[in-house]
Amino acid sequence: MTGNTRKDRWTAEDDRVLAETVIASVRNGGTQLEAFEDAAGKLGRTKQACGFRWNKNLRRYYEGELEAARKKPEHHLKSHLKQAMTGFDELSESYLALKKEHELLAREHHRLLAWLSKGVTFIEKKES
Repeated sequence: MTGNTRKDRWTAEDDRVLAETVIASVRNGGTQLEAFEDAAGKLGRTKQACGFRWNKNLRRYYEGELEAARKKPEHHLKSHLKQAMTGFDELSESYLALKKEHELLAREHHRLLAWLSKGVTFIEKKES
C-alpha cells in the first residue's frame, strides 16, 4: 500500500473518477480489475477499496453505460489484434535470434568434425 493513505469518505468527484475509469477501461478492451488499479493511482486509494466501492455502491447506477461499453467489439478486436501483433513480433525476433544462434552452432559443429577427422587421420598414420 505504498503512497495510499486511508480515506474513509468517498466524494462525488471520487465516485465520478472511479466510474469514468472503469467504463473507459471496459470500452477499450480492458478489465474492471485493471480499472480499479488505475483508479487507485488516481484517487490515492487501494485497488481493493476501488473495487469494493464500485461493486457495492456504483455499479448499479452505471450498469447501462457498462453494458454499452462491453458491446463495442471493435475495441476488443483492436485490443486482441494489438496483443497478437505484439506476440507475433516477439516470436519473430526470438525466431531470428535462434536461427542465428543455430547457424553459429552448426558452423562450430562442422569445424569440430573437421578437426576430429584430422585427428583420426593423424592417429591412423602413426599406427601404420
